Amino acid sequence: MKITILNSRKYDFTDPKTNKQITGIKLQYIFNDDFKPIIIDNNERGYQVADGTLSVDKEYSLRQVPGVYEAQFITRINAKGQPIQKLVDVEFVCTVPELYTTKASKAV
Repeated sequence: MKITILNSRKYDFTDPKTNKQITGIKLQYIFNDDFKPIIIDNNERGYQVADGTLSVDKEYSLRQVPGVYEAQFITRINAKGQPIQKLVDVEFVCTVPELYTTKASKAV
């Protein structure tokens, strides 16, 4: 599934309760790779931004941000017993400007 990563930020801190070192990469992304306008219903338009995390060892995969990525997810069950999709890996596809250039050249 392709996603567009809009923002990435590394974090590294010590959990005050456990003294455990917590590291990772926080991401904000949308489930979209073409930016076509979307109308959900009469009250909602556009894309909701999702939050996710990756382990620090995946940092090399984040070549360009913002950018389009092929994403791998696994299904987990949250504390309420609901299934959620957990982002586990990404592979760079193209930058956002490349996306527009490619789409425009195919339209000609």
